[in-house]
Amino acid sequence: MTILEQGPVLAIVRYRSGGNVWAALEVLADAGIDLLEVTVDTPGAFDAVRTAADAGRTIGVGTVTTRDQVRASRDAGASFIVSPACLPDVIETALDVGVEPIPGTLSPTELVTALRAGATAVKVFPAAPAGGPSYIRALRGPFPDVPMLPTGGIEPQDVPAYLDAGATCVGLGSILVGADPPASAADIEGIASRAAAVMGAVRA
Repeated sequence: MTILEQGPVLAIVRYRSGGNVWAALEVLADAGIDLLEVTVDTPGAFDAVRTAADAGRTIGVGTVTTRDQVRASRDAGASFIVSPACLPDVIETALDVGVEPIPGTLSPTELVTALRAGATAVKVFPAAPAGGPSYIRALRGPFPDVPMLPTGGIEPQDVPAYLDAGATCVGLGSILVGADPPASAADIEGIASRAAAVMGAVRA
């Protein structure tokens, strides 16, 4: 069983400036988004992951490209790591230290390479420019049982279409969580409102 089955939405937090990353994670979880990711290049990423893990959230680290980043993610309490590409050494290290690797793939060849390296689920990136839900549906032909996480350029209103096309879980980034850490009650309310809208569309 892949962690993606806890979806159907993965909230991807990538901030370029420091701030209260945990506040964003907390409001997303409270809105019903059970899968959370903080990218490794977000200032304070590992501290936020540690806080989320201590609070019992299912939290992962994104944009992981090195073995050391995998180990640091594990040490912070991450349950999974997500990579932008298919990196066999990262997959191997993740499996060795007990976190689920979700490598980035786009082509069928990359997908098979990821599976042969030991991954049991893949990220499909960038999903929207590659063809959106129709591309996921096409991949489902030869790969009917591989858990897939499309990310990249996806609009919140398109999440149900991706799920209908066969996505296991759909990743949403700044369009959901904002480009900067929440600095006010209005920022928190905005994240909560967007998260509630996405989850409402999925349930509908």
